Amino acid sequence: MRKGLRTAAIAVTLTLGVTGCAWWGERSRTTKGAVYGTGASAATGAAVGAVLGGGEGAWKGAAVGAAIGGLSGTAVGYYLDKQKNEMQEVLARQDRVERDGETMRVALASDTLFDSGSATLQPGAQDKLREVARVFMRYPRTRLEIVGHTDDRGSEASNQALSDRRAAAVRTALTTEGVEAARITVRGEGETRPVATNSTPEGRAQNRRVEILSRPDEDLAAEGKDDARGTPPPAPSEEPH
Repeated sequence: MRKGLRTAAIAVTLTLGVTGCAWWGERSRTTKGAVYGTGASAATGAAVGAVLGGGEGAWKGAAVGAAIGGLSGTAVGYYLDKQKNEMQEVLARQDRVERDGETMRVALASDTLFDSGSATLQPGAQDKLREVARVFMRYPRTRLEIVGHTDDRGSEASNQALSDRRAAAVRTALTTEGVEAARITVRGEGETRPVATNSTPEGRAQNRRVEILSRPDEDLAAEGKDDARGTPPPAPSEEPH
């Protein structure tokens, strides 16, 4: 640990030690979420698991983060941002990931996954989906919706069927790599939701895609609502002492 980071950690540990467990127990979920949220981002990537898992490791990571970067954000927002940032690291240039509120949208280029007109994964596509699956497995408190899309070449019926099969193929790949099937739903949109013109090869390539939408599960979404209201959470099973 660098000298500055070690000094900050010691300073905050001393401060929290003086205020004690009573102070921590009186904090709202919003405050705790902000502490958890800044802890790992200001400390190290290795602390992410401890922060999300709670307990003493989360408290220590939060202390360091608060000293260095100040308190900002909530636990839910931090959770979603970390997932998005990790996903960006494993995607290729032609893929896209963006966060819109509590939805993270991962758009995978179909041309890198499938041959034209096929729903069979190309060699190498499984490697990409393995990395995608690993990110989702690190964030189990999200639900996934896989949506297939096509360009407008071919009949509407054939495009609908192709988008269904491609979405199902991606689901199979993710579950094979360990993502729980219960977290995933699938559907195809065929050619009905283009994101670019179908008049150019470049536009059609953008429209041929499989999207994975990641949203908080019911429990995480409820925590986000409590954060917004400043509602104190139920007493947790583990608190720092």
